[in-house]
Amino acid sequence: MRTARSRTGLLSQLGARRPRAERPHARPAATQPGAARRLFLAARVVAAALALIGAWLPASAAHAAGTVTIVDRSPKEDSGRWKLKMTMNYGGMPHLGHIPMLFSFTPTVHYERALTDKSPETPVLVRIPLQNQQSINESMDVGFSDSSGKVFAITKFDFVLRRDRGFEAGEYELVIKRASDGVQMGQKQKITLQGDNPVIDRRAIVFSGEKKKKDDKADKAEAEKSDEPAKEEAPEGEPAEGTAEAEAPVDDAPPAEAPPPVEPKQGGCGCRLSPDEAATPLALPLVALGAAAALARRRGERRARRA
Repeated sequence: MRTARSRTGLLSQLGARRPRAERPHARPAATQPGAARRLFLAARVVAAALALIGAWLPASAAHAAGTVTIVDRSPKEDSGRWKLKMTMNYGGMPHLGHIPMLFSFTPTVHYERALTDKSPETPVLVRIPLQNQQSINESMDVGFSDSSGKVFAITKFDFVLRRDRGFEAGEYELVIKRASDGVQMGQKQKITLQGDNPVIDRRAIVFSGEKKKKDDKADKAEAEKSDEPAKEEAPEGEPAEGTAEAEAPVDDAPPAEAPPPVEPKQGGCGCRLSPDEAATPLALPLVALGAAAALARRRGERRARRA
């Protein structure tokens, strides 16, 4: 029997497919060293472009919002008022003749006038820094047109600040915005309101006794005046009490209340006084002396008897 033989001839070799050589796998573009460097450079370029755009946008917005110029940023007080003279450039032709504006004044430094222990008579100016203060807002319609109705891009106007509106001498930061869209007009500006604020007493309290001594002397003088004779205080038409007592006889003016009768003690002298003598003030001491003498005599007699 014939067996099948494999075709190993030239024709079989030509018709057979040769295995392809294995090629190394291609790396992704992101993993190649050159591609990573290019990506890093592109990211830096994009970041720089964004930074330039961010810096350009506020500048263009501020330019579009216009500018505000103040002639004198340190006005002086006149009858409780300060006047700010401004020139405003709208940055374009306004659509209305009068634009509502919001003026915000934020106090940053307060000028205090105080009396201290070192300067008790002359007030001293003290600058007190302020933080997180509430701003004072004032609304005003700024006119960009004349009487004929013609609209202009630049205008001049005066803004008046008053003490009765909460303003005092000190330093403020001024920000002006359009009331319609809140866009800021110009840049933030610093102004100083010059003037004299009310004086505040900062002296230490000292308790001394000088005033008390003076009060004691005054009370003593008043007491001496009150102890003067009554004749000085009596009216001119009435005689004084002391003069009446000196001129009136003793017998004709008996006392208002006579003293109660005194019973004679046992062993007295046995003498009796007349009612007139008993009523006189001199009789009482004489009676007392007589009683004492009688008592002494009796004691002497008793002692002599015992002896």
